[in-house]
Amino acid sequence: IVRCRGPYSCYVKGCLQPTYSLGDAYLKYAYFNHFPGRVVAPPYKPPYIKTVPQITARPLHNIQEGDVLILGTDGVWDYLSDQNAVDLASRAIRRGASPALAIVEATLELAAARFGITRKQLSDLPLGRQRRLIHDDASVIVVDLFSAVKTCAPSKL
Repeated sequence: IVRCRGPYSCYVKGCLQPTYSLGDAYLKYAYFNHFPGRVVAPPYKPPYIKTVPQITARPLHNIQEGDVLILGTDGVWDYLSDQNAVDLASRAIRRGASPALAIVEATLELAAARFGITRKQLSDLPLGRQRRLIHDDASVIVVDLFSAVKTCAPSKL
């Protein structure tokens, strides 16, 4: 199930490094193995990765305006640094816009630019191998910690 390409680069079914992940449903459920993009060749006996998350609780202290928690797939981190993502999210929140959408759009703009095409040309590419060569999936969840702290009871933090 796990194939290693080197001493520190082992992949589930040759295509995914973490064993817990957002997305990658084709490695969790047989139903998703035939959707455009990723298909695992036989032998195929999922699940290969766990669908139950590991959860760690941490107290939130000294949260300030602009503090966010960003959960993103590897397609985001291929193009953005942690600080780039935080800056994009914070600016979007101040404008009243979606911070997750701002991060995804920036990711796709950078992917298009890296390959010398426009954002529209990238969007016009069909899902599948050709588009996957330019960028991996870019899914993002942003939690505005400052707003969350303001609305939660102190005993919950």
